[in-house]
Amino acid sequence: MDEEMEALSDTGTNCNMAANSDTLSDNNQAKLDTLEKKAVHLRLVLEKDFKAADIKWSLFVAAAFSFRYENCLRPFPPVFIKNGIKDMDELLSVISEVPALDLVLQQLDNLDNLTNISDILDLLFYVLVRLKEPSLRTVPPETHEAILINAHSLLSAPKPQYIFQVVSSNNSNAELKWKELSKDHKVFYAYHGNRLENFFSILNFGLQQHLNKMTLMGSGVYLSSELSLCLPYSHGGFGWGASCIGGHLSCVAMCEVIDAPEGINYQKPVTNEGDTAYEGEKNNTSGDQNLGTRLVHYVVTNCDLIKVRYLLVYAKQPTSMRFSTTSSSRDAGLRQWFARHKLFSILLGYGLMLATIGFANNQPMQYYYKILLKKLDVAISNAKM
Repeated sequence: MDEEMEALSDTGTNCNMAANSDTLSDNNQAKLDTLEKKAVHLRLVLEKDFKAADIKWSLFVAAAFSFRYENCLRPFPPVFIKNGIKDMDELLSVISEVPALDLVLQQLDNLDNLTNISDILDLLFYVLVRLKEPSLRTVPPETHEAILINAHSLLSAPKPQYIFQVVSSNNSNAELKWKELSKDHKVFYAYHGNRLENFFSILNFGLQQHLNKMTLMGSGVYLSSELSLCLPYSHGGFGWGASCIGGHLSCVAMCEVIDAPEGINYQKPVTNEGDTAYEGEKNNTSGDQNLGTRLVHYVVTNCDLIKVRYLLVYAKQPTSMRFSTTSSSRDAGLRQWFARHKLFSILLGYGLMLATIGFANNQPMQYYYKILLKKLDVAISNAKM
């Protein structure tokens, strides 16, 4: 009888183990199926417009590494919010593990490896796929001039290396509201400069008046028809070291503005010379004779009148071709490593500088250095003889 009970007990235990195993297997399979679906969507986004995906991810990284991430990193990835607290350490840890997007594209082919990069895949999917509205579209270089001319700038300014169109669906609430507000008014284009880390939030929520500081011309969003006047406010910053566009970027927003007098304050240019300089500009008979009357700042107090249509991107690091040769691939990887470990690179350079200074001021080292030079001179003389 006891033997029968033991047999039944063993059988029951085995059944429970099998059931638990099946449950775990089902959970793993469901997770793998979800990862495969995310991999498919992510591949479509990367293959459709690789540079647009790259810049969007770079703006996200710039916002995440900013000390002002509470304001810049909006929206925040919900998976990294635990008990109402944003886990920045874990988020930055995952970001630091993301390889170049072309390598990600290669890893998406290996379905067996998806579980090993599940955290990376989930974060990229959230930024590049789930946050699909608005989307970015790369503008061909040959059409850059046709876009910039819409602002009717009179002053020369450096041309951006890249322009990305900010695209919203026609049926989105933002576009429907925009069409309703603009139907009885004219529209014009103007530029807005801002810090690199702010553009992730700008892309998702538009330009916000309350995020701008009070200045001499009052509260509001500052715009200008002159690109050259906005560039000083587009402070460059480090985005993503593995970007194909560049690790150090600056951005300018090209906005479409509804010309509604009740929501815009028009300002004449501010000069250090006073009003006499402005009068001189108005009376100038050169090619810029209209500069004095034309050059204005727009202080927009109603953010609903502004729609970001293009992002002008200036890359201060030239794009390098990866995987052309073994050595170039190794050099690119080394540069990416130093770009990701900026603090260590600075400390290493500082240590080398101190070591060089110490070597130069060390008397025994200088003595042995002179002896070595003398021996080399003797060896060279004997070789000539």
